[in-house]
Amino acid sequence: MEKVLNFRDLRGIELANGKKVKSGLFFRSGMLNDATQADIDYLKSLNLKIIFDYRDEFEAEFLKSAPYEKIGVERAHFPSDLKNDKLFKLKQASNLKRMLHKFTLDDIKSTYRSLPFDNEGYKAMIKAAEEGRVPFLQHCSAGKDRAGLGSALLLAVLGASYKEILADYMVSFQYKDALADRLVPLLPKLMRNFIIKRYQPLFIVDKSLLDTAFNAIIEKYATFDEYLLAEYNLDKDKITKIREMYTE
Repeated sequence: MEKVLNFRDLRGIELANGKKVKSGLFFRSGMLNDATQADIDYLKSLNLKIIFDYRDEFEAEFLKSAPYEKIGVERAHFPSDLKNDKLFKLKQASNLKRMLHKFTLDDIKSTYRSLPFDNEGYKAMIKAAEEGRVPFLQHCSAGKDRAGLGSALLLAVLGASYKEILADYMVSFQYKDALADRLVPLLPKLMRNFIIKRYQPLFIVDKSLLDTAFNAIIEKYATFDEYLLAEYNLDKDKITKIREMYTE
């Protein structure tokens, strides 16, 4: 991809039963707003059935251009801003207040603790997999947090070990500087360095974040199978069927 950052296929990821995820079914990326014509042509060639956009309303409004119509695919927009009360209130504040806010790692962990639960976007994504509406793409702004966790949950459904899930999640680390650089031109010149420093945790890709989400799942439901049943209505038979469809 020329301009779409953090794009990849989940193909080939090894599963606990010795099988692998099939190619060309499940994709993840950062935002699509900067996609070139070559990027759009490539995305069209994937024959995507649906694109899951997990960005909140503020992000989507701030970056209005997006090539969904040019790609010719349904965009399913599921804002995640309601999953963290503190961040949601901040996003409703003035531009000045948002710029002056200093993010911490705990802010990000708080989001990771809430994202796995009652998440309509993840429910729709898992349902699409269950119903065979593939290939599909999951994206947010950077493609590392909301899309990253969505991909992690999907891999867990497919039977990947946590080691393999974490390995895919950490691939985003190589893009963290590029993601920060992509944000810079959007900021007022006089405040760029100041804002980047205060927003630095937003560009972190760290094992502790994914650990936070999965630990929250176990704390609430005791087992991952119970989580899948309660949140996505996936029993063992449905999980087995999904794995048969998408692994080889």
